[in-house]
Amino acid sequence: MKYKIVFSYDGANYYGFAKQPNKKTIQGELERVFSLILNQKIIIKSSGRTDRGVHALAQVADFECDKILDNNKVLHQINKALNKDIFVKSLAKVPLNFSSRLSSKKKVYEYRINIKEYNPLKRNYECFLNKLSNLDEMIEASQLFVGKHNFKNFTSKETDVFNFVREIFEIKVKKTSSNIVFTFNGDGFMRYEIRKIMGLLIEIGKGNMSKYIVLKNLDTSSRHILIYQAPPQGLYLKKVIY
Repeated sequence: MKYKIVFSYDGANYYGFAKQPNKKTIQGELERVFSLILNQKIIIKSSGRTDRGVHALAQVADFECDKILDNNKVLHQINKALNKDIFVKSLAKVPLNFSSRLSSKKKVYEYRINIKEYNPLKRNYECFLNKLSNLDEMIEASQLFVGKHNFKNFTSKETDVFNFVREIFEIKVKKTSSNIVFTFNGDGFMRYEIRKIMGLLIEIGKGNMSKYIVLKNLDTSSRHILIYQAPPQGLYLKKVIY
């Protein structure tokens, strides 16, 4: 049998999602608890990995199990045993051909920026920037990423089966007196892609560059990986759409 879980987590105290030797990770904690509760070795396969310090509001994963589960009972047991910075929202049986990663159609991420006074209580959950003198051009520049593009300068991946081409369907920007939230809706994102996009946008927002730097780094014939990379604390996986 195959089961799908939807879960949220605070990534501040973890070395990212993917399991690593002698490191505290989200996958490692989930596999430890599920294996303990179900009394068999469980391997958790997620829709994608998140970096160290990145959070998730609704990550999705699947696992195989040779038992028919009482979903509500197991869900209660799992959440009782998990560290309190991870919470499994739902557990459901799915067809064997379902894959959290391969079956997904869209992913939605948020990047949160605080433009007011630094708040140590929010240091792990927002990027603090109170010197964005060129905010309008920063927002205009964000729209240049919408569409199907080659993002090879915006990821650390060495190779890619799709030749680094991804499609961003929409980038929404919501601004209040204290925060700016960028919401990315796309068919998939490579390692560091959103953080590198935001890193470049932040440089534009600071007035260090113009929006035309975006066009120089999208769909280029040569590869020059950008050094700009926004901090992980402001990034959230918001939703995976199937």
